[in-house]
Amino acid sequence: MNTPSKPNLELAKAQFKCDLEAIPNDHVETYRWSLKPDFGALTLYVDMWSVDKRYARLDDFHIMMDMSYYRTWPPGVTFVNPETKGFDPNKDMKWLPTIKSKPPGTDINYHPAYQLSTGKSKQMICNSMCLEYYQSPHTPTSEEEWDPNKHTLFATLRLLQMMLAEPYYGGRSS
Repeated sequence: MNTPSKPNLELAKAQFKCDLEAIPNDHVETYRWSLKPDFGALTLYVDMWSVDKRYARLDDFHIMMDMSYYRTWPPGVTFVNPETKGFDPNKDMKWLPTIKSKPPGTDINYHPAYQLSTGKSKQMICNSMCLEYYQSPHTPTSEEEWDPNKHTLFATLRLLQMMLAEPYYGGRSS
């Protein structure tokens, strides 16, 4: 597997803009997503809610997506403190969800701090729809692997929302 490297930044920005506009409005409205792009910084801030089986809101979550490797690689994903827009595992655990159960055929874990192959320690959403997965010693199967010809940031957003919905959502970390 190749090590992620950043593509042409203008291309990443163009694909980010195009794919953001293509996110279906029904998902944005049903889950009440707030999508705040910063195209200059190639960052997308997303406010999401965990939901019960009737889509009633439970807990708020705030996500920063690094789009600087996009679309060659998936977005980087970090659950963040909404005040600081960062994540400190010693102070901000309540902003990281827990997993009650995993959907059949879905492999995912949340790590508050993980040593990446870049030498950096950061939060990692351990799933092939997230950049950090490829910056760590993981090897996805061909069915799991990010495919820039068919996957977009919407695939990552759907994964995150699925994991914030009952019966998979396990509450906030403590």
